[in-house]
Amino acid sequence: MNYGIQMYSVRDFTDVAMDYTLSRVAEFQYEFVEFCSFYDYTADEINEMLAKHNLRVSGAHVGMKVLKGDFEKTLDFHEAIGNKEIIISGAEWYDPDVAKDALDTINKVAPVVKARGMNLHYHTHDGDYKTNKHGIRPLTLLENETDVLFETDTFWAYFAGLDPVAEIERLKDRSKFVHIKDGLADRTAKSLGQGYAPVVDCVNKAKELGLTMIVESEGCVPDGIAEIKRCYKFLKKLEAGEL
Repeated sequence: MNYGIQMYSVRDFTDVAMDYTLSRVAEFQYEFVEFCSFYDYTADEINEMLAKHNLRVSGAHVGMKVLKGDFEKTLDFHEAIGNKEIIISGAEWYDPDVAKDALDTINKVAPVVKARGMNLHYHTHDGDYKTNKHGIRPLTLLENETDVLFETDTFWAYFAGLDPVAEIERLKDRSKFVHIKDGLADRTAKSLGQGYAPVVDCVNKAKELGLTMIVESEGCVPDGIAEIKRCYKFLKKLEAGEL
C-alpha cells in the first residue's frame, strides 16, 4: 500500500529543518507529502528537496485567508512545485453571514483553480458534521452549494459520531484523498492504532475504493518524527496481516 504524510504531523521540525524532515519521511517509506505550509522556502528549494528524497507532493492545505488574498500568486507557487490539489484546511460556519461568506469565497475561487488544471478540496473537521444553533451543517452546505471535493478526516468523522467508513463510501465520487488519523474520546491526538477510531477499517475501505491515503498524527509525542515512525510501524503490521 502507498501512503502520504500530512506535514503538519512533523510541524515541530519543518520550519527550521525541512530537508532533514523530508529525509525522515522518505526513510519511513511514505511516498508523497501533503503540505500545510511552506514557511519561507522557495518553490525551487521545495522541488530540490522533494527530488533529493524521491518524494512527490500530493496536495497542500490552504486557509481561507489565502483564498481571499493574492490567490493567483499562491497558485503560481503550487504550479511551480507540481501540485494540482488545493485543499481548504477548514472554514468558519458559526452564523449565516459567516457561512455565506465562506461559500461565496469557495465558489469564487473554484473556477480559478479549475482554469489552472487543478482541483479544489475541503478537509473535514468534527464541526463540519454537526448542525449548529442556526441550523447550519457545513458539510451539507458544501455538498449542495459547491463543487468541492472532500478529504474526509477519519478521526474527526468518528469523533463527531459518524461511521467514517460509511462516510468514505458515501463521498467516494467526490473524493481523491482520505486522512487516516487516530485519537481519543477527549480529542487527544494519538498515533495510528493507539486511539479509538476504526483505523484498520478506514484503511481497508480507502484501499478498496482506490483513494489516496494521507497519514496525519498530530500529537508530536515526544516529537513529530517519533509520531510518523509509530504510524509507519503500524501500517507495516497491517500490511503483514498482523492486525
